[in-house]
Amino acid sequence: MAHERTRRGCPEAEELFDDSAGYESDVGIRFASNITPVERRRATIIYNLFNELCGMIAVRGDIGVGKDLFGNYLQYNLKRWFPWKRILRDEKPRRLFGEYAGLFNERVIISDLQKMRLIAKGVKATEIDKIMEKAADNWVKDTGEVLLKGSVLYLTEYWRYCPCREPHNPMNKTMGAIQKTKRHLDILIIGTTQLMEDLDKTTALPWIDWRVTCSRSIVNPTGFTFFVEKVKYDRRLNTIIALPGRPFPISFDAGKPRKEIGDGKIVVKNHKYKPETEEERVVLSVLEAGVDDYDELVNILETQGDMSEWETLSTLKELGLKLPERKPKFVIWYPCYFWLYNSKSVPQLRTGVTVRD
Repeated sequence: MAHERTRRGCPEAEELFDDSAGYESDVGIRFASNITPVERRRATIIYNLFNELCGMIAVRGDIGVGKDLFGNYLQYNLKRWFPWKRILRDEKPRRLFGEYAGLFNERVIISDLQKMRLIAKGVKATEIDKIMEKAADNWVKDTGEVLLKGSVLYLTEYWRYCPCREPHNPMNKTMGAIQKTKRHLDILIIGTTQLMEDLDKTTALPWIDWRVTCSRSIVNPTGFTFFVEKVKYDRRLNTIIALPGRPFPISFDAGKPRKEIGDGKIVVKNHKYKPETEEERVVLSVLEAGVDDYDELVNILETQGDMSEWETLSTLKELGLKLPERKPKFVIWYPCYFWLYNSKSVPQLRTGVTVRD
């Protein structure tokens, strides 16, 4: 009988079922094999916080409060903790960021957006939205799925992709189609914006799952705290509202040396520099002696000297970073979150592709 069904064109029984692994809730969370137990705990928290790394995160805040810092911090760590996730960006990171799958921005998919514009050419104004949305949906099911499936997508200046003042923008429709099918694509989107009101009420706001509010420490110039809230869109009020529950804080010092970034080594760049304080003299003398590991440096200065970790870290920042209201020295260099990206390289995303020529 089985042979008869096959002969008549009926597929074999095993071809009728999906035996691939399901969501991580079924098979367990898969981590990179080389991460520490502490990192595994952090990865688990982030994984569960952001719904198995699937959904839309809107990162908001004024200039200089760490929006791009959060996006790069999260994406960099996710690619370390879950290396099978594809990392896509809309701007090139610094070399220290390491490998990533490629770029996703208007310049990359310009030919596809041109096709969408041609599809909508000559269409009545009342039908433009429907035609453009259908074209965007078809793109996601074809080219977009191949590009975006199983990815973590980071978009700087997210409001430029979904501008509320350009509802017929092909890029606007494309992002709407991507976000509608985010669960199918198994994609986590991170987008930064100063104002939530700048985002389109049809293609962006309804699909936002989390809102991250950025803040910068007053005491520590390189300290940042990001408050994560689960949110939903209220169509009646045309606004994003937070769901019940306390915001989840994510805090870190972006100026602290990180052993997991690059080779993790502290390097003296200017050997002719004359220390201006006793702390600088002590730190530089230990570094010049060949100590290039942060933990080792802290341990030596705590056990054999009288400097606390806070004093050591503050001195390293003074010697290596550009701090607010202080003249940069750049005597040393060490890997930290600040060096993963160039905060000045904001991509030019305003489209020249419209439905009206």
